[in-house]
Amino acid sequence: MSATDQPAVSTDGEGTRARLIRAMIEVVGSDGLAAASVRTIARRAGCNEAVLYQHFPSKLAMQQAIYEEIVRDMAVAKKSIAESATSPSELVERWVVETYAFYDGNPAAFAYVYLSFPQLPLSDPSIATENSRLFLEAFARLDDGAAARIKGRPELVAMAKGVLLSVPREIHESVLDGPAVTHAPSVAASIRSILGGGLDTPGSESN
Repeated sequence: MSATDQPAVSTDGEGTRARLIRAMIEVVGSDGLAAASVRTIARRAGCNEAVLYQHFPSKLAMQQAIYEEIVRDMAVAKKSIAESATSPSELVERWVVETYAFYDGNPAAFAYVYLSFPQLPLSDPSIATENSRLFLEAFARLDDGAAARIKGRPELVAMAKGVLLSVPREIHESVLDGPAVTHAPSVAASIRSILGGGLDTPGSESN
């Protein structure tokens, strides 16, 4: 059953704004942006359509605010990894594990940002690349030579991101069994291979 067909979410102990946000995340995460009409969201949240506009200036503004909040929630843990990793391999390994742990705990929110179609137009497009920027800055700090090679071949970053997102996408489409984090070691190995340079297997870096 798609999120658009499900009954209204429970109202117990949850405010209207929170119910609207949860409904939007569930519908977009399950069925994409095209399915997220104001009527569908309001019905899913157990309120009438006019109530949405009491909390947000427009449906698009609501969708953008939710997107930004999810990205920034993810960025908290990612920033910690970026600042504390001591090698490129450790960075990749921990980055993949954290990404998949977030998906396993919040599949609809993850899908809202990374798996939904069409892509949401953002008021600030830089938000969409915030986590990638954290990764690349940390990567450059840990291995400036490899970072320079990647800068000259931007397709490598696109390929690595594609591999990273493939597991959550396949699980979300019921093609692959979860949890996603169980696939982290093999995905990290693939990303290390794509990015190359000093990305040997964990524990093999020179002391």
